[in-house]
Amino acid sequence: MKFSEQLQLYMTELGVSSRELAREAGISESALSRYRSGERTPSSDEERLHRLADALIRTATVSDIPYSGEEIFRNFNGILGRGLLVPYEVYLDNLHQLLEVMGIRSNELAKELSFDPSYISRILSGKRRPAELRSFNTQVVSLICRKSREQGLNGILAELLRIPADQFTDEEQREAAVLNWLGSNAEKDAARPIRHFLREMDGFSLDDYSREVRLDEFRAPATTRVNLPKRKICFGMASLMEAELEFLRMSAANRSEEPVFLFSDISVLDKARDPDFRRRWMLGVLAILRRGLRIRIIHDMNRPMPEMFLVLETIIPLIMTGQIDSYYLLRHHGDVFSHKLWISGSVVLMGEALSGYPREGMYTLTNHTAELRYAKKRAKRLLEQSAPLMQIYRDEERIRLLKDEKDIYLRGSRRLLCSFLPITALTDQEIDRYLERAGLEPEWRAAIQKRVEYRKKMMAALLREYHMRLDIPNLTEEEFKKRPVSLTFADIGKDIVVDYSYEEYWAHLEATKRMGEEYKNLEIVTGPGLSLRNVNLQLVFGQSVILSKSHAPLVCFVIKHPNLVRTIEEFISNRSDGRGRKDET
Repeated sequence: MKFSEQLQLYMTELGVSSRELAREAGISESALSRYRSGERTPSSDEERLHRLADALIRTATVSDIPYSGEEIFRNFNGILGRGLLVPYEVYLDNLHQLLEVMGIRSNELAKELSFDPSYISRILSGKRRPAELRSFNTQVVSLICRKSREQGLNGILAELLRIPADQFTDEEQREAAVLNWLGSNAEKDAARPIRHFLREMDGFSLDDYSREVRLDEFRAPATTRVNLPKRKICFGMASLMEAELEFLRMSAANRSEEPVFLFSDISVLDKARDPDFRRRWMLGVLAILRRGLRIRIIHDMNRPMPEMFLVLETIIPLIMTGQIDSYYLLRHHGDVFSHKLWISGSVVLMGEALSGYPREGMYTLTNHTAELRYAKKRAKRLLEQSAPLMQIYRDEERIRLLKDEKDIYLRGSRRLLCSFLPITALTDQEIDRYLERAGLEPEWRAAIQKRVEYRKKMMAALLREYHMRLDIPNLTEEEFKKRPVSLTFADIGKDIVVDYSYEEYWAHLEATKRMGEEYKNLEIVTGPGLSLRNVNLQLVFGQSVILSKSHAPLVCFVIKHPNLVRTIEEFISNRSDGRGRKDET
């Protein structure tokens, strides 16, 4: 069946009109008319296809709807022959996970598939898509299965695909299972949003971000006064989304210097599927930050973890500006109603809906003095019942982190996944040589040496009582040339980065391995790592997660929320050891 025929069938069965469907899907009526006539089909943007499928359900007028939005999407996707049953971003995360588990690096993938390495690099970074996705997937799967067979990794691959090993012996079956998992089934993997979150954090540059949004050019208070009707009532999700954008615009344009307060436990998935709304929402938040205003967000930690990491991924770049404060409620607040409470100095957006039915909610956008005063009091009480979602140490604040480490670090065993090697593995002479290369004067070099010495003492004290596993990247010379790593002093709270040669990197790697001989409680494991370059992830089992970014900016997040810690702990614990080895040198 053609796409146009299937679309017309759905519209007829569900009693959907063209005007309502076009409005809900965010497309023009003329574009929808061309879809129905077969003159054209939706582009390769899975988000648009998702919106069209969901809009068919939202605008249905029949009493008993026989389909779900996801079923319609899968049917559309199959008809269009794209070979994917998940959004492309999910597919890309699945591909990264598969390559990571099998220990296949990008240069090896390019060589095996006879592609230019830069082409593969752009695919893996999401900058472009394979020209022939089905053919590309077939080649990838063939490589995976051959490597699995030749290197005895069938057990690891079977575990990833959740298939019993005794049912994983037939080559044809194995290839079919991998292909299916790559294109659809990996949505069940709870680690997917964590990987995506880490990659986004690793590639983020505050310098580039600030230049792009021109944060430093908009610090003066706004001088325009914005008039708003005393009260505007909104019904449904589409109306709420427009009200959110209006709230952000008003908050940025008003003269008030009060912080902006945001709390909502309403699902964000509808908004996440609308790229135009995400773009406009981000521009609205940036307009507030350009004013120099602080934003205080209370997060709903009762969301599904994939949705929570989607929220974190959105706000992490904003947190790095230093103007965002994140909190979570200490008590569970119930499952019957969902609430929204957004407040700035001049306007409030508040409302509620039954949990799971945000499209049936009612929301009020108002600048009425009494309602504004009432909402601000509610926000104050909510903050009193909240705790910081994470401790954030930026730039020189990491001096304070070194002092706080006795509480954060010296209480339990841990695992550290490194993208950059520990500065504590180097001798005083090596450190001084690198600092001199960085152009630092002798007195500054001496002060930094004291910090390194303090760090070494803390590590020795830790390893007298607790076990630490250190996963370090073992890069080939070819990989190093393509994506070089640098020597960083982030471990001691200094934003100093020194480029070094592959020989110097290798000497640093060997020095790190020798630490395993010095400390009996230190386990050194080498392998391809997490494909990161700027982020180290440390888990103190059952207690906290420490995410350290080495530069642009130098920042450390200490997460203690039990659900987030548990989710990341499961992600780390489930990483297969088949890709690395304990170093015995």
